[in-house]
Amino acid sequence: MTQLFIVFIVFLMIPLLSRFKIQLSYILLIACCILALLSGMGAEAALQSVKNTFTELSSVNTILSVMMVSVLGGLMKHYKILDKIVESIYKIIRNKKIILMVLPALMGVLIVPGGALLSAPFIDEIGEEMKIPAPRRAAINLVFRHIAMFILPFSTGLLVISAALPEINISKLIFLNLFYVIPTTFVGYFLFIKDIKYENTQKVKLSGRNFLTLLLYTSPIYICVIINSVTGLPFFVALIFSVLAVYLLCDKKQFFSILIKSVNYHTVLTVAAILIMKELILNMEELIILFKSMFNAESSMLSILLVFLVSSVFFGIITGNQTATIAIIVPMISQLGISTDMIYIYTYFSFACSYAGYYFSPIHLCQAFTIQYMNVTTMELYKEYRLYVIVSFIVPFVSVYLMKFLFV
Repeated sequence: MTQLFIVFIVFLMIPLLSRFKIQLSYILLIACCILALLSGMGAEAALQSVKNTFTELSSVNTILSVMMVSVLGGLMKHYKILDKIVESIYKIIRNKKIILMVLPALMGVLIVPGGALLSAPFIDEIGEEMKIPAPRRAAINLVFRHIAMFILPFSTGLLVISAALPEINISKLIFLNLFYVIPTTFVGYFLFIKDIKYENTQKVKLSGRNFLTLLLYTSPIYICVIINSVTGLPFFVALIFSVLAVYLLCDKKQFFSILIKSVNYHTVLTVAAILIMKELILNMEELIILFKSMFNAESSMLSILLVFLVSSVFFGIITGNQTATIAIIVPMISQLGISTDMIYIYTYFSFACSYAGYYFSPIHLCQAFTIQYMNVTTMELYKEYRLYVIVSFIVPFVSVYLMKFLFV
């Protein structure tokens, strides 16, 4: 129980340290040091955990992929490729309700901390034109922005899972994630968009040229996925082709200088710290034994799901970070001694629940930036969420039992 208590205390420190405006990457490194010192694993085991992070192929792939994603996002932002994508969408889509969903989802492809701030100005402007109350505008920006986290192979959460569970096929996990994404997206539409009334005065001229323009400027987003799927190249290598696509699309002024400046070192360091934490937890023998005995004693699937629910949501809320939560929960799944099919199901469930905890966390950066930009209080936003939050936790439970019926 001592190591479990230490883990809880260390993670409770994260929101406290964040009040001092310390970068999350540094906070997580501090957390790793405290875990190593207090867990009783010894200096040799702690150093081995650090070594494993930078020598295991899956971990190195994850770190380099996150670095390349930050480069891609920085380049697309600097050369205003995102603005050109938005312009193309305006020319193609007449219905502003659809635009309200599509814009945050597209911006969400650039997976950066607090990335909702990229789409907030567009949603705020369109929402004001349509006379949508500010709390609902904030909810719309946040609900649809995070779809990419579930379906893009280079999203940070999925990259961390691939490092923690190398036996997992990420494409299959993405398919399972649709059991969460589709119903919650539909519910988001019905709760926040369907009943909006407005007079559509926007004139759209449909043409093949507009579609080609959109296809061209979104190519940096999808080309890496295609190359990875077809060739099997690591994502950080496939992302080089996405960067090359940006080079071909932009004016090339100071390109290599901007490329270097676009590396988000804190994001890379955050992921490295999370992977070190994952290795440290796997070296905490007392915690692993406790975890195994707990699940041996609990025979029903429901009781196991409840343990994952409570732990995933708890860590998601207090850290405001999904990947940090995944680093704790997912390695435990590999210790359960269950079938591969059940590993997928429990991984999906933990991913969805850790996302929900992170999503509704008051220290969630996307939420903090959005409510600040739209001048909305946290309580006003939570009031808007009152039905959506219920659905967010019901869907994982219903979907895992459906998966078990269909696939196991």
